[in-house]
Amino acid sequence: MPSRARLLASSFPAAALLLAATAAPAAAVPAPAPAFAELATVEVSGEVAEILAVTPDGRTLLYTDSATGEVGLVDLTRPAHPRALGAVPVDGEPTSVTVTRDGRHALAVVDTSTSFTDPSGELAVIDLRTRSVVRTLDLGGQPDSIAISPNGAVAAVAIENQRDEEIEVDGVEGGLSQAPAGFLAVVDLHGTPDRWAVDRVDLTGLEGAAFPEDPEPEYVDINRQGVAAVTLQENNAVALVDLRTRTVVGSFSAGTVTRTDADTADDDVVAFDDAFTAPREPDAVQWTPEGNLVTADEGDLAAEPSGGRGWTVFSPAGEVVSSSGGAAEQALAAAGRYPDGRSDDKGAEFEGVEVAALHGTTYGFIGSERGDAVLVYDLADETAPELLQVLPTGEAPEGLLAVKRGHLFLTSNEDDGTISVFQLTRG
Repeated sequence: MPSRARLLASSFPAAALLLAATAAPAAAVPAPAPAFAELATVEVSGEVAEILAVTPDGRTLLYTDSATGEVGLVDLTRPAHPRALGAVPVDGEPTSVTVTRDGRHALAVVDTSTSFTDPSGELAVIDLRTRSVVRTLDLGGQPDSIAISPNGAVAAVAIENQRDEEIEVDGVEGGLSQAPAGFLAVVDLHGTPDRWAVDRVDLTGLEGAAFPEDPEPEYVDINRQGVAAVTLQENNAVALVDLRTRTVVGSFSAGTVTRTDADTADDDVVAFDDAFTAPREPDAVQWTPEGNLVTADEGDLAAEPSGGRGWTVFSPAGEVVSSSGGAAEQALAAAGRYPDGRSDDKGAEFEGVEVAALHGTTYGFIGSERGDAVLVYDLADETAPELLQVLPTGEAPEGLLAVKRGHLFLTSNEDDGTISVFQLTRG
C-alpha cells in the first residue's frame, strides 16, 4: 500500500495518513497490489440486500430483502461470476439471517409487527434443499439480529422492540423509555426443527445502560465459550449473556468519545478541526481471537452531532483496549469517501463489523454506511490495529461477511440493491 499508517492504542493519530494523502511521494516506488481486490458486483433479484450469511461450504450466499419480504440466494461456486438462485418468501420483513452448522437450514428472523406498542416477530426455518419454510417459531417481539453459537447448539436473537421515532418522550423526539422492553431470545437447536424451543433472557436493569428499563438490543455475536455480546445501541451499552445458563454475566457503558479533530459542519469543506464529545452508541459487535469486543460506534439516539464516529476494541469488562479516534473518518477522507453532508449528523456512520482470519491473518472490517466503503485492518495486535485498505463498496453497506472458501469478503449494499465481492490477493 502507498501508506500504511500504524494506528496507536486509545487515539489512533492520523497525521501520517493525511500527509500521505496530500504530499507527493519522494521517489517513484511501485505500490504493492492491494490486499483485497474486487471480483464482482451482484445485483440482487429483489430490491435491497441488507444482512448476509453463507453455508458452511462457502458455496451458497444468503441475504435478507426486507422490501420484498424474501431471503435471497446466490451461487458463490465461482466467486468472480456469482449467480442468482432465486428467493424464499417469508411472512414479514426479514431483518437478519444465519445458517445452521450442518448447512441444512437457514434461520431468518422476521419482523411481523403492526405497531410499536405491539411488536411481534418469528423465526423462519428454511430448508436449503427444498428452499422452503418448514417451520416458524414465535419470538415474542420484534427481532433485529441473529447469531448461532460456534458449536451450533443455540441461536441468539436480539429482540429490539424498537422505539417510535415520531413520538416525544421527556422533550426528546423518539426518546426513551418506550414500552415494551426488548430482550434476548435464545433458541435451542438440538434435534430436528420440530423440537426447537425459544427461551427468553431479560435485559432490563443492567449496569451501564442509559435507560435500563428499555434496553433496545440491536446486535448479537457469540464466542466459543457460548457467551453472547449484545449491543444496546440507544442505551450506549453492551451486555454479556451466558447462553448455557441463560443469565446475564456482565454489562458496561460504551462511554463517550471526546475529540478535537472532528468535522461537525455540513459546509462542503472537509476539515477535521472541530471539538466533539458524544456517546459511542455502538451498533454491530464482534468477538476477537483474544477475547475482546470490536464495536462499530454509529450513534442513534443522542442529540446531533452524535455517535462515536469510529470504532472501539473493548475488553469484556468494558475497558477500552484501542479506539480509532478521528483516524477512521480521516482515512475515508484520504480515500475520497468522507460524506461531508453528514458532518452535522452522525458523520460516516460506522455501522457494520466483521472479524475473520483469512490466509493466517486476522482482519477487522469496519463498514461506513454513509461513506460507501469498508476500512480493513490487521488485528494481529488488538492494542494497535493497522490500517491496510479502504474498500469502495456499493451504496450504504449494511452487512459484512468474510468467507474462508476462496478467501472472500462481501458486503450487502442496502441503497442500490447490490452485493460487492472482494478476494484476498495476498496474505
